Amino acid sequence: MSWQPYTANAYLDYPALETWCKQLVEHFPAWVSLEEVGKTRHDRSIWLLQIGGQASQEHEGSALWIDAGTHASEWTGVSALLYTISRWFERIQAGDEAFMQWLRHHRIIAMPCVSPDGYQALHEGWPYLRSSLRPPKEGESRVGFEATDLDGDGVVRWMRWKHPTGPFVIDPERPMWMRHRTLDDDPEDAFFFCSEGLFLNWDGVHWTSATTRHGLDLNRNFPGHWKPSSMFGMDAGLYALSEQESRSVVDTFSRFPTISAGLTFHTYTGCILTQPYRQDTPLQEPDIRLMEELANDAVQGTNYRVIRVHPDFMYDPAHPTTGVWSDTMAVIFGVPGYTVEFWDPFAEAGIHLEQPAAFFRQPDAEKLRPVVEHFSQIPHAVEPWKTFEHPQLGPVEIGGIDYLRTVRNPPEALLQRECERGYTIAERFRKALPSVSLETRIHPEGSLTHLQVVLENRGFLPTSALYRGEEIGASPGVSVRLELPEKIRCVRSPHEQGLHHLDGWGQIRVREGNHQLYSNLPKRGQRDLAEWWLEGKGEIIIHWSAGRAGRGKTKLSL
Repeated sequence: MSWQPYTANAYLDYPALETWCKQLVEHFPAWVSLEEVGKTRHDRSIWLLQIGGQASQEHEGSALWIDAGTHASEWTGVSALLYTISRWFERIQAGDEAFMQWLRHHRIIAMPCVSPDGYQALHEGWPYLRSSLRPPKEGESRVGFEATDLDGDGVVRWMRWKHPTGPFVIDPERPMWMRHRTLDDDPEDAFFFCSEGLFLNWDGVHWTSATTRHGLDLNRNFPGHWKPSSMFGMDAGLYALSEQESRSVVDTFSRFPTISAGLTFHTYTGCILTQPYRQDTPLQEPDIRLMEELANDAVQGTNYRVIRVHPDFMYDPAHPTTGVWSDTMAVIFGVPGYTVEFWDPFAEAGIHLEQPAAFFRQPDAEKLRPVVEHFSQIPHAVEPWKTFEHPQLGPVEIGGIDYLRTVRNPPEALLQRECERGYTIAERFRKALPSVSLETRIHPEGSLTHLQVVLENRGFLPTSALYRGEEIGASPGVSVRLELPEKIRCVRSPHEQGLHHLDGWGQIRVREGNHQLYSNLPKRGQRDLAEWWLEGKGEIIIHWSAGRAGRGKTKLSL
């Protein structure tokens, strides 16, 4: 079967994703390559797509990084990445010359699924897990309740059973909904309420939870401010990059010094998360403002919000979230990195959450119930309670919501809309990359030739991507070098000259041009100049390097 564009009409499991990527490369060998950059514990390949006109060594420009599937349950991000790539290749098929010309000088580097093991496990009906299939720690005894698909319908839903010590009762107005028990409720109406599942090594008495079987959060395992941590029963790994998946991401990212911006696709909230990640951020305020301004441009027309992680997206205000990949891109590599959180199930149900992350810790039942009621209108998204003979508890009831296809990800009928938003955002980030051009000026001066080479950045982002990249030396420098034949001699100035990094117009917009009544020119600017006085005639080669904006060479006859 030949390659077909992914239209986001259904979620793909991992074998289907692999097949789609391989068919894409077979169909467009001049525009895309596929590389295995890592292996998981269960021997699945971690794939990387490089998109660009495999061409030119004369001019290699900046690159955009996109990844998805760090969290196993966040299928929408994977779908949005594949959908975005499909839209780009449909433009190639249609002969979009402007887009193809851009690709001849730039690259898009995409990792479709960071955590294949967990992603595939959930497609096979496993209970919710955060990232990979890292096993429990050696010697750890797991006792207590564990979620599992008891009735074999392929979905882990809810389970309830009556008991006078239970903390829930049935809402009489909405029998599907379990509300918190109050002091006025009759103990005979009380229930225990949790995911459907079984007790491990049960003693017949204790109704308590087991530790999480696969308790790693890959998006806490990256180097950016990493430290040992635990949240919602999940940990950050033994040390930064202790996991093959996160190590593959960072090792691969570091191979490409022209990556100038990065997007990591997640769910859910309907927003882009941007810097700062903590109050004591190492990023300068101009970098924070530049990143926020770019994000605001990128989400125009999508109904997505731009949210600063600190202070507006913190699970615990006293403890900053550490080890996050998008933060690592910024603070370790000096590259503007963003988390795109697709899909807002609350907004879909007409509910606005002012502080989405805080809501996880302190939920409001009056905002949760309408979500279940809304998705109850979709066939099979919410199933009515049915009696089931539990092998340990006896009669219980199973029913409720298909969490993966309602809250965590949209129902398939709404998936394309979310993926279209992802394409819009990625397309705008592509247009924001630094883009450097070279101009030569030749002035005869007696027996000498005065040569001037002007580098100019026409992109939104600077050639260092962020000031942070320049500050910590994570970005390549900017320089121009002459390659001269023996018959041409350089009379003044060294053959190679270092220049300053070139600002982008986005920097000027948030600094000197921030206030239109008092707009001014920048202190450094988007252009710089190297110059030589040369004696002799012939052909020379000008080599230039412009940080994360790329490099190139051009021939010139004197």
